[in-house]
Amino acid sequence: MERLNLEYLELSLWTLIGLIIGSFVNVCIDRLPLQFLKKQNRMILLKSYDTPTFLKKYIRNRSLSLFHPTRSFCFTCGHQLNWFENIPIFSYLLCKGVCRKCKAFIGQKTIWTEISHGVFYFANGFFWDSLIYALAVSICFSLFWFFVSLIIFQEILR
Repeated sequence: MERLNLEYLELSLWTLIGLIIGSFVNVCIDRLPLQFLKKQNRMILLKSYDTPTFLKKYIRNRSLSLFHPTRSFCFTCGHQLNWFENIPIFSYLLCKGVCRKCKAFIGQKTIWTEISHGVFYFANGFFWDSLIYALAVSICFSLFWFFVSLIIFQEILR
């Protein structure tokens, strides 16, 4: 009975780690392509009416990075998210998929990335007996997800 409780705890931890990593992958997917934009693509975004004014400031100054600004924000209005708006899946459902301030649609990519990471990390924790193998496979999955998302993002910018 005690072993069963430990297994549930371990699987819960795997799921939680997956959700947190999925949330971080979302930040990487959103910020890194903008941080390393080529000059031509940067100019296209700066001239576009679809690019929010708040985001244009970061693109123009090349000041958007993975760690700046330190807290997550709405890409439409610039609202910095509160701690309870950064909880994977829960915050998306709580806010009904929109920014609490400007009501801009967040997008389903966010929730699907978090859910898929949570499920994948859970499955790896369940199927692999070795912590190292499970962690290595999970990290490879996250990197794969990130690179595929970057490729898709680059195709959209073309």
